[in-house]
Amino acid sequence: MKPSKQTSPVPPIFGDNILDDTVEAIVCIDLAGVITYWNRGAESLYGYTAKEAIGKHFSVLYPAEQAAAEESAHHFAPQVLTVKRHEIDGWRIRKSGEQVYIHLSTAPLLDSDGKHTGFIDYSIDITKRKQVEDALAERDAQLRQQHMLYQALLDAQSGAGVGLFILENGKIAFANAAVSLLTGYSNEELLGMENFMLVANEEERMKILERHPHLLDGETFEGRFDFAIQTKGGEKRITEVAVATIANGEDARMLVIMVDITERKSAEQRLQHLALHDPLTELANRTLLFDRVGSTITASRRSRTAFALFYLDLDNFKPINDVFGHDAGDMALKTVADRLRSCVRESDTVARVGGDEFVLVVRDVSGRKTAEAVAAKVITALAEPLLIDKQKFQIGTSLGIALYPEHGADADTLIQHADAAMYTAKRLGKNRFVAWQG
Repeated sequence: MKPSKQTSPVPPIFGDNILDDTVEAIVCIDLAGVITYWNRGAESLYGYTAKEAIGKHFSVLYPAEQAAAEESAHHFAPQVLTVKRHEIDGWRIRKSGEQVYIHLSTAPLLDSDGKHTGFIDYSIDITKRKQVEDALAERDAQLRQQHMLYQALLDAQSGAGVGLFILENGKIAFANAAVSLLTGYSNEELLGMENFMLVANEEERMKILERHPHLLDGETFEGRFDFAIQTKGGEKRITEVAVATIANGEDARMLVIMVDITERKSAEQRLQHLALHDPLTELANRTLLFDRVGSTITASRRSRTAFALFYLDLDNFKPINDVFGHDAGDMALKTVADRLRSCVRESDTVARVGGDEFVLVVRDVSGRKTAEAVAAKVITALAEPLLIDKQKFQIGTSLGIALYPEHGADADTLIQHADAAMYTAKRLGKNRFVAWQG
């Protein structure tokens, strides 16, 4: 019997405070273009409540002249389906009819089989930034003589949390108040820095200087990218920066626009974690398991080494739920997960693939005797009584072993053979391990 497939764990997190409290608008859309999730940031940006928005087609957010084209093209463009993240800027319309210019990051939502089920959009209001960029583009020729205008434009963005600064030969020549809020340094400290890279996180600094070794000598570049900074207080923050070169006779300056996106990044990481891990035990789920088995096969083939895959089904687990309730069952599963982690190395994989079914992937196993030694360790660890409601409860596990490459050369075959060996162990009396015999 193969373990049943599980649906993606992503939907339950839509009630998670981290998504509702983030300032970005987060909107989920199904493959038909219908809005299925709407956080408080989206309500603030577009003016619709979640009750008003959910169930509507996403084209309601586009100006009338764009709605028809976007309805058929935007979220279903091939590039959105073939990359992890797609970026776009554009005009949208609020419930009030007011237009707003946004920066949108959109990515496909996948179920545990890798099938596209919809899209998730992160949006921020960059109307003021757009206005500033347009104004600066039109007045490039005048910038040499308009230092006062620089400062006025920089300060105008501070209220919106958009940091703007001008670099001259790697040093900060102008900075608005928002840069101080983002970095924790006063304006005087920023202007007095030997070079602007002192605000970068050390790892980020090394990466950028590797790509632009002459940056501190006045080298210029353009683009939009994520930039990790280290605040004066020592906190690491993630910002998105847009860099543009400003001609100034023989010299060149760089205009840098900086926005803090730490919360958005945290939400993305949380989504990614929940998409790949069992929400109860925090173990790898089926999707991550198959990815790990695939990478382990590749590494083992390259190094000509073997590894073992163990399929476990708990013995006498059902009575815990029947006698003590599902909360006790959940606590027992968490204890089992902790014990399984303690039986293997950090580089190995522990996954939950069903209600009380688990899979272990143990790398660099020299042969069957080594695999059986690990199996015996697991049997002993899970045979220790569980303390439930001040009572000791005895469980065990039936365990099947499959070895790569002896018992299979792909993930499906290895799991199938380990699963079959596990059922043999159950038939032989439970609380034991059996290796696949072929």
